Amino acid sequence: MRIVYFLLVHKNPEQVSRLVERLYSPADYFYIHKDKGKPWQGWETISQKYRGGNVVLASKYRIGRKFPGRGGRGGYPGDFELILATLDGMNWCRTFDYDYFIFLSGQCYPIKPLTMIKDELVRRNVAYMEYFKLPSTHWAGENGGLDRINYYYITIWRKNIRVPRLNKTLPYSLVPYGGSLYFCLPKRFVNYALDYMSSHPAIVRFYRWSRLASEMFFQTIIMNSPLGSDVVNDHKRYFRWERTHTSILSKRDFEELVASQKWFAKKFDIDFDKDILDLLDREVHAVS
Repeated sequence: MRIVYFLLVHKNPEQVSRLVERLYSPADYFYIHKDKGKPWQGWETISQKYRGGNVVLASKYRIGRKFPGRGGRGGYPGDFELILATLDGMNWCRTFDYDYFIFLSGQCYPIKPLTMIKDELVRRNVAYMEYFKLPSTHWAGENGGLDRINYYYITIWRKNIRVPRLNKTLPYSLVPYGGSLYFCLPKRFVNYALDYMSSHPAIVRFYRWSRLASEMFFQTIIMNSPLGSDVVNDHKRYFRWERTHTSILSKRDFEELVASQKWFAKKFDIDFDKDILDLLDREVHAVS
């Protein structure tokens, strides 16, 4: 079992380095994409620490720029660049001999032993990705999510402006899907998505101007494909939501974290509570 870990990061290189250390195996690969808008100071230590060629630190796209949006949620003018960063990681490892591509943020951390996670990946050989067909009650405040694709979203002078699309139908007669941007995909799913985009360029043009496209793009491609029957509707991530955002986890959440059936959790912040990571290392990963 060889894994490509794709890490999307924007802050706290010390915490990201700790995450890589917890996941690290010489047989696995790590593509770490740092927000282009953040300074390099502090990040060089990661590339200096891992010199085996299986850890790459890139910074090509500006991601996660949040401006005021509709429905109480932030706008994401850099959201499609998040997709481009993910595709960059997928293309980087395309010729590698690997089994799974796992998407994580720099504030994620494993809450189950890696041996257990890899054993289940080997045993089932399916994709783990949250998905739901649009419109959906998951996004009830956004016309079931259809508002995300029925308008062009443009940012001018730090203001989000939406313009109605004349043609609201997805290209190639695709049915729209949504879900979390986090997933665990077998290599065959990654290659299918890359091949599909190459031969169906209109899908990229359509989603480039959608809102929060990173929560729809891969779901729509995969769930309209022959591979859709091999998707488990579970991204295997633990979040604690407070209205429209995930709250920071602390040592008070430890029992609930280890009792869950998820593999990874978000979000941790060592400036807020470092003890929770120490607890997970000691009690889950047997690291003193």
